Amino acid sequence: MILKGILHADDAVRAMASGAVGVVVSNHGGRVLDAAPAALDRVAPIRERLGDGATVLMDGGIRRGSDVWTALARGADSVMVGRPIAEALAAGGPLGVAHALKTLGEEYAVTIALGGRPRP
Repeated sequence: MILKGILHADDAVRAMASGAVGVVVSNHGGRVLDAAPAALDRVAPIRERLGDGATVLMDGGIRRGSDVWTALARGADSVMVGRPIAEALAAGGPLGVAHALKTLGEEYAVTIALGGRPRP
């Protein structure tokens, strides 16, 4: 089980103690509480507290390949991409989704290359 909606390191520790294998750092798009912290800002403290033994995913605000790189650099194992894919589906159907995913992957590859890392 992976629990979503974690924004505080203490809650991440409780999730793991309750049997979760990981957490999704997410403020649910800021729709619930508009003053909630950005998920990206909470990834590093949660990763630091949990260490390498837990799966830490990040959800929210991923729009470009550089956003993926930043989330991974702050400690996320992976990111979740919802809104850009939904928008691509609405605009271009399945081909729009394929294009959005291809573009995201290409942007990520360029970002890591420019950052001096040929691989993640």
